[in-house]
Amino acid sequence: MDEWTEEEIGKVAVKADKAATKKHWEKAIRYGERMLKGSEALYGQDSPYYTSRLKTLIRYYDKAGHLDQIPEKVEKAYIQSKKYFDPKHDTATISRLVYYKLLITQKKFSKAIPLVYENMAILKNTEDDDFRKLHYLGQLNGLYGITGQFVLQEKILLEQLDLNKRLIGLTTKDNIKIIMNLAKNYCRRKLDAEFDTLVQTYGLKYKC
Repeated sequence: MDEWTEEEIGKVAVKADKAATKKHWEKAIRYGERMLKGSEALYGQDSPYYTSRLKTLIRYYDKAGHLDQIPEKVEKAYIQSKKYFDPKHDTATISRLVYYKLLITQKKFSKAIPLVYENMAILKNTEDDDFRKLHYLGQLNGLYGITGQFVLQEKILLEQLDLNKRLIGLTTKDNIKIIMNLAKNYCRRKLDAEFDTLVQTYGLKYKC
């Protein structure tokens, strides 16, 4: 189709959405690509409308398990969503999520770290968001660990431990996974005094 209109794009978008609702992801992708082509023809690539359609398309690829086929589109959606939308907007949050998943798949762990902080920055002071923060702290723990940033990992683990005690419970059993990660961190860095204090405080049977 050479002459695209909003109505025509809308018709294709509806077909894509119907296919997605039925989890027919390959079909959703085909219609989604047409929808994006129409949006580009009508609005250009550098526009909020195009970016919104691009977000929808990369989500279809994500659901189909084909993110590796469109890394440029995923990064573009993330960059342009930051440009045109509030960080809490659906287009921004989904684009950020999909880009994060792509970076983890590509083992680009250092590049994934700022996205976690972006997610944390929009949290509110509610219990639900505190649990979300706990999840994000867990992600940061893993990312700092795998990138060898152990001083920053310790900081995150202490924050995670404090929040976990407040949300889950105060017993060693409630917090043992975080405590053991902290013990391994101290052991790796040869911080003997901190390690010994941790072992004594929680009665750990763990030797460095």
